[in-house]
Amino acid sequence: MRLVNKVEIIISSLELNEVLGILDSVKVSGYRVIENVSGKGKRGVVYNDLDRIFSNSYISTVCTREKQMDYLIGDILPILKKIGGVCLVTEVDLVSPDKLSTQINFDSSIMQEVKKVEIILNSSHTDDALKILDSVMVSGYTVLKNTFGKGDRGSSNSDIDDSFGGNYIMTVCTNERQLNDLVDQITPLLKKIGGVCLVTDSKWVSH
Repeated sequence: MRLVNKVEIIISSLELNEVLGILDSVKVSGYRVIENVSGKGKRGVVYNDLDRIFSNSYISTVCTREKQMDYLIGDILPILKKIGGVCLVTEVDLVSPDKLSTQINFDSSIMQEVKKVEIILNSSHTDDALKILDSVMVSGYTVLKNTFGKGDRGSSNSDIDDSFGGNYIMTVCTNERQLNDLVDQITPLLKKIGGVCLVTDSKWVSH
């Protein structure tokens, strides 16, 4: 395994092609895009049920070199400042046949230490989770609807009805108190209905 930086970008679908062009220009090895996601940020709520051009897109990629990260952040920052969005960077171990382990030490004043929180739960209780996020005053969140999977309470499937599927929620806590309040409030809900809450050390691009 080698230590790399996973980069997650949430951006208006109107800017998707421009961002993908940036990823191609810095020569990332690949990326994954989930279109038509909904969420909430400091510029308001974005829904995915009106038209795809008014929704957000979620992009995930990996940077394996420090210069690659420098170029990517430098090119993406003007877009974030202009139209909003999120760029999160998390150190992860990449399973790869390449045995080289080149650590990226990306230290910049535009990066802020945060806690990335990922919540997966039944679709029928998504509003309960979002109310908790609003109550602890997170800066925003992203919701990926109609996911499916398997947990200790069995399989979830969205083929029959949305209420039988699961939703994935991602948000960021910028301080320990906010994180503790979120964990304290989400834990009883997860104990009652099942689900997962993951917390990861991460950095985001301040803009």
